[in-house]
Amino acid sequence: MLEIPFYTQVEKSSKGFFAFAIILILFFSGISFTFVIPGLKGFDLFFMIFTLFMYFMVANIFVGLFKARLWFVLMICLLVSSLGMGWRIWLEWGEFSLVEHMNLAVYVGYPIVISLIITGFYSFISSMSGKRTK
Repeated sequence: MLEIPFYTQVEKSSKGFFAFAIILILFFSGISFTFVIPGLKGFDLFFMIFTLFMYFMVANIFVGLFKARLWFVLMICLLVSSLGMGWRIWLEWGEFSLVEHMNLAVYVGYPIVISLIITGFYSFISSMSGKRTK
């Protein structure tokens, strides 16, 4: 969805952009799971939209880095989002603010949903950029 010069810049400095994308997923999956799940304590619509925007940017970086590697993107996102969420839970273990978020549906579902959102953005953006370049 971004312009072609952005993707060429991503290809030129691929290690830096890959590290940036991994850090974005890692930190936002750890930070955001208490703010973006509707119906749970702490939900904030602005933070949810901001988080989706950041995942959209990660998907754009992945489009520049990986051509037609959908399963690889899905697995990377699943692994890193699980690590980010586990890191946050480990840091705040026993905190009262996480009590409502301590159930199996959140533990398992949230990293899967993050992975599917980023992979969906990746698939949509790569199909749109493929149509534009042909």
